Amino acid sequence: MWIFIFVFGAVIGSFLNVCIYRIPRDGMTIHSPRRSFCPTCKTPIKTFDTIPLLSYLFLRRRCRHCKTGISVLYPCVELLTALLFLVMYYRFGVSLEGLLALVFVTLLIPIAVIDTQHYIIPNVLILTGLILGFVIVSAIAYQRADVWYLLIRLIGAVAGSLVLWVIAIVGSAVLRKKAMGGGDIKLMALNGLFLGAWPEQAMVIAFSALSGAIVGTALIVSGVKSRQSPIPYGPFLSGAAVLVLLWGDSLWRLYLQLVGWY
Repeated sequence: MWIFIFVFGAVIGSFLNVCIYRIPRDGMTIHSPRRSFCPTCKTPIKTFDTIPLLSYLFLRRRCRHCKTGISVLYPCVELLTALLFLVMYYRFGVSLEGLLALVFVTLLIPIAVIDTQHYIIPNVLILTGLILGFVIVSAIAYQRADVWYLLIRLIGAVAGSLVLWVIAIVGSAVLRKKAMGGGDIKLMALNGLFLGAWPEQAMVIAFSALSGAIVGTALIVSGVKSRQSPIPYGPFLSGAAVLVLLWGDSLWRLYLQLVGWY
């Protein structure tokens, strides 16, 4: 089972690479063109050259036709997806909760990468996540005979997006420039649906703000970015969401113990 989950995750990761490349580009869809191709020479890629992880090694990191180097991002996405699938299987097992977690991380990976590359969070990923999330959350609520399970996640979707919208308005007023994109606000709605309202959303905002500040400061100090350069927030929201998904309860209990409320 562990091997199957890893291989399945790597295959999904290969599909996510297609999404990451095509979704932000005009004139392309996930289904068209039908076959993957080299971004440089446009030659269609043979089926045996699309084996997740292994093809990158067999081809020695270069296109078979034009010999252009293949980005290391491709195997990294496949490996990350496979590892996260293993972690989700270990944490949630074979269950509706496990399915919810798998769908969530499958959406967060392309969201994080696309936002890093293009500074956008595609609506198609958010909408797909909201639909699938609502269906699975509703199924879990029905299985548990617990309507509150569904309501708390709907509340989380609304509350999370509203809170980040307020933060964006205040931040823009203070900084006198656009502090946050609309995609980040929509992503918080997705996080709320998959994670819940309180304290999950508060932890996502706190962890993403902290990690974003640390990485942003490091990039500015190192000269990679200037103070005026945009820094995508989606990757930090996504990373914080995975952290809360896996260890949110433990982290919240630890926080309550530290402040003496537990």
